[in-house]
Amino acid sequence: MHSIIPFVNSGVFEPADIKVMSDAYDKAMEDIHFFGRPNKIVLAMIATRIINLTRAGERNPHRLCERALAVCGFKSDRVGRPEE
Repeated sequence: MHSIIPFVNSGVFEPADIKVMSDAYDKAMEDIHFFGRPNKIVLAMIATRIINLTRAGERNPHRLCERALAVCGFKSDRVGRPEE
């Protein structure tokens, strides 16, 4: 399991929000590890996007993951799956 906590620098989130963000971040990490180990910049971009989307009101872990991966050019429906 991957933790988003180190990326939460400002703001106060409810425990339920932390759980949603953590679930989304963990799923994003699983999806992109298919391509290899991401660098720190990619990790920070994904985490920051998840945090900002949560702060803006998004609470669906799947959408958080999908939109965060899109920042780095990944599509979550294709990440981790071989081309057909």
